[in-house]
Amino acid sequence: MKTKLSLFAIMALFLSVGAYAQSQPHVHKAKIPLTPEDQTDHKVDHKAKLAGMTPTERKAFKQTHQAQRQARLNTMTPEQRARKEERRRLHKETKGAGK
Repeated sequence: MKTKLSLFAIMALFLSVGAYAQSQPHVHKAKIPLTPEDQTDHKVDHKAKLAGMTPTERKAFKQTHQAQRQARLNTMTPEQRARKEERRRLHKETKGAGK
């Protein structure tokens, strides 16, 4: 009887751990920073991809990515969101100063 109870408890433990793991939200992995050369290549590829699209495709592409960015912002804590917005503001300032 104790063996059956122990076996049942172990099975319940594994099932609950599996259910818990599946219910966790998707966590974005940290990206490895690109080298300056890779960043330049990525920008050129991205601009070529956008240039090859029709205006309708380009609009749909931008709307999709804007919705994804907004979804990521919505899942952040207020502190994370503030840090992200500050980094973006600083990036825009430095980008504008270089022109």
